[in-house]
Amino acid sequence: MTIMVGDAHAHSNPIGGLGAKVIAEKFKASGGWFIALVALPPSAYKLEPPSLEAYIKAVEVHVSECSRARHAGLKVACIAGFHPAEVDKLVDKYGFKPLQALELGYKIVDYVAELVEKGVLDGIGEVGRQHYKTTSDRALIAQLILERAMEHSRDKGLLVHMHLEQAGEATVELTDKAAARLGAPKNKLLFHHADPKTAIEAWKKGYPSSIPGTPKLLEYALNNLNPFYMIESDYIDDLKRGGAVAYPWEMAYNINKLVKENKNLEEKASKILIDNVAMVYNVEPP
Repeated sequence: MTIMVGDAHAHSNPIGGLGAKVIAEKFKASGGWFIALVALPPSAYKLEPPSLEAYIKAVEVHVSECSRARHAGLKVACIAGFHPAEVDKLVDKYGFKPLQALELGYKIVDYVAELVEKGVLDGIGEVGRQHYKTTSDRALIAQLILERAMEHSRDKGLLVHMHLEQAGEATVELTDKAAARLGAPKNKLLFHHADPKTAIEAWKKGYPSSIPGTPKLLEYALNNLNPFYMIESDYIDDLKRGGAVAYPWEMAYNINKLVKENKNLEEKASKILIDNVAMVYNVEPP
């Protein structure tokens, strides 16, 4: 039996990568049934210099990519946002003042929320905190943009993909305090690219999470964790960077290989890759 695989977070790039059509066709052929496609920043699509108009155009490119993946036979969640690394890029590379970066981030998140209400997009992401060392003001800017997304999640019930540092209990506790203060719904705040310790802590607090589908993490998670999480490829779709983080179709192959080697994993894998995905993304299972 082939396990149908849902990819909880991936990227496509029709400019510098394979593009959504090819990704979807290869993934579907390997057993893929669902993919959450997350927009890349404007620079990935050669849309520079950065501006609100450039980000809007990037979202338009991404919506077209989501449509191509659907036409190739996958169910798709189309997500767009303002990656926390954009704060540093705007200040360092483009000379934005910190408050200018904050204001642009707010406008983009507000714009995405409007498109979710209109049914064009399915959620906000990525937003969150830098996972690397940065200055205190830039970290605060990223946090405030995340909180703006949480407010939209509270008011509109929309899904948010959170890009965060991986500090286990501390990461989850700090995020939970912000969500509680703002009244954001836990089931709509996804801890994306979570390591196992962070995913476990998120589960304890009632949050969904997705774990990167690299071979070692797949083997560890399937064999050692309860099926409370989802799996993501976090595929970058940059031909210069190979399969970073993982190719969706290779992830699907590796999952099925593990299940074939240990039939006891079949029920658990189905819950992770079908049931959990269907619940978090509100889609019909295959």
